[in-house]
Amino acid sequence: MSASACRYTDNLEESLMTCNQVIALTQQLKVPANPVHFTLLFEKISQTDPEFAAQIEQLIQQNRYTDDAVRPLFLALLKRILHRHLPTEEVGLLIEHVLQQLDQWSLSSADHQQTIEASIDCLKSCDTQDAAIACLNERILPTIEQINLNTQTLRTQLSNSAEIIRKLKQELDEATSLAKTDSLTGIPNRRGFDELVAERIQHANKKQRSFALLLLDLDHFKKINDHFGHLVGDSALRYIARSLHKETKGQDAISRLGGEEFAILLTDIEFNNAMRVAEKIRTHIAAKSLRVKDHDDPLRFTISIGVAMYQFGENADRLFERADKALYMAKRTGRNRTCSEHQL
Repeated sequence: MSASACRYTDNLEESLMTCNQVIALTQQLKVPANPVHFTLLFEKISQTDPEFAAQIEQLIQQNRYTDDAVRPLFLALLKRILHRHLPTEEVGLLIEHVLQQLDQWSLSSADHQQTIEASIDCLKSCDTQDAAIACLNERILPTIEQINLNTQTLRTQLSNSAEIIRKLKQELDEATSLAKTDSLTGIPNRRGFDELVAERIQHANKKQRSFALLLLDLDHFKKINDHFGHLVGDSALRYIARSLHKETKGQDAISRLGGEEFAILLTDIEFNNAMRVAEKIRTHIAAKSLRVKDHDDPLRFTISIGVAMYQFGENADRLFERADKALYMAKRTGRNRTCSEHQL
């Protein structure tokens, strides 16, 4: 079964009803019922992904629902449905092609090297000038010419493969970037975040200006998955990621560490201000909600936050340990609250 089929589970009657509503909405918005608009408006009306539907609704409410505005949303949706980030088969063929060329040249060079070494021994054993010249002309020079020819051939092949090699580099760069990105939310994953933390530590020690680490956990996430389903759960995680992105700026960085746990780095900040930012994030998320299809009550979220300040000279593990203990205290003492390392 295709990914799109798994995404849309309405029966025939329900889907026809949704389609009629989509057509009516395209007329209302004065946009063509082409695949782009039809798909996006189908998503809005069906509420398949509440967070994604909310983005479309926001564009409509702000009178910004245009071809240019919705194109990124459509591309993001296709990526999400198809789960197609990197053409790994094509990359494999590119690698194989280049390696075959190099292997052939390497084997040929090894054979010629042996021939030259044997010819040099032959040359050393020659007792007359004529014998030496004959050895040189018959054995050494042809081998050298063949090596030169093979090298030129390889150079031509690699030159012809220059575009392939450039494309391979681009694909590998994209693969590296994807390896550091959480595919569900589009923000850095733990691997990407570890690199950011290392950079912040280096900056903090050099400038003698500390930073804060906030560890956040979406409260009762398992209940969301159990009650609304994993698709809505995924939507909730994307919603939280988007909310965190709005609440941070500048050199600050956010990440999804895994599951329902997120992290934020607040750069060049003091403890009291870090606590104020954490509380602002917590209260803003608690004040918002998502509408979920077939549910009268909106889906509301709360988060627990642990805050720790970087201490000059320490490693990342020690910083994470203190922030994690603060987060555990926030969850153990009732959730939907912010705790700091000073409360441990």
